[in-house]
Amino acid sequence: MDRASDDEPLFRLRLPDGRRVGGTTFGDPEGFPVLALHGTPGSRLMFRMADEAARATGVRLYSLDRWGYGHSDAHPAPSLSAYADDARSIADALGLDRMALLGVSGGGPFAVAVAAGLGDRIAAVALVSPLGPVAAEPDLALSRFQALAFGTLARRPWAVRLVFRGFRSVLERNGPLALRIASARAAAVDRRVVCRPYERGSMVDAFRAGLAPGVEGPVIDMALFSQPWDVDPGCLTAPSRLWIGDADRHVPVSAARGLARRIPSCDLVAIADAGHYWVMSHMPDVLGWIGTAARAGGAGSSGGGGPETT
Repeated sequence: MDRASDDEPLFRLRLPDGRRVGGTTFGDPEGFPVLALHGTPGSRLMFRMADEAARATGVRLYSLDRWGYGHSDAHPAPSLSAYADDARSIADALGLDRMALLGVSGGGPFAVAVAAGLGDRIAAVALVSPLGPVAAEPDLALSRFQALAFGTLARRPWAVRLVFRGFRSVLERNGPLALRIASARAAAVDRRVVCRPYERGSMVDAFRAGLAPGVEGPVIDMALFSQPWDVDPGCLTAPSRLWIGDADRHVPVSAARGLARRIPSCDLVAIADAGHYWVMSHMPDVLGWIGTAARAGGAGSSGGGGPETT
């Protein structure tokens, strides 16, 4: 593993087949390790805003650039199960025998895959505003935009490239404008978040870093999201919690709830009047739960979804 010397604690490593992976660390250097997986689009910088909360809760975030984003190469034959294989190699290279997982938005399916693939190496799984298995639920209540985004558009790589190249171009010239365009269909509570200078700046930085090499990251993500998952959420054994706001318009709320039902004893936290960006103001709550659950040890029990908390 090589460590860069720029203004962030960036690390780069090589997978067995030679592909590169990049990431950075935030939080307590001696804290419990957590693999943090960003959304779509995004990058390792998404979790920079969590640094103070991670220090306070005693966890160390290993924030990875996922396939095709930032400093990480694309996979030649991407699948969720293949990402779990990569995560095993990454954890080995980082010297992490046991760790927790944090998956936000589009990082949720990948976090589930890693938890299913790494089994008892995973101490806790936190999913925040995750995208659920849309293709496995044909009767989901999707908005017209969601049906287009995760169906027709996602299955056409050329169309995804066109959309994200346009977004990337606007983002480079005018970050705040790009966020306003991307949030045009968002709930009012999310549009207010985008207007706050700190959150807006953090999102612009994260998006720019992730899309710096191009748009293959979103192309891979959207293709995988439009297909049935090749991992079984029912295989998860670690304590799990899923947070979803009932005003979230970025991901289908019904799919997130369905994912919680599929994960054995997953604690579903349904948040009234919260949107997709709820986590940006509540990272201490999420990291606090991860720290407590991970240190408690033990494996999750089997049999049905867990209680719902509001």
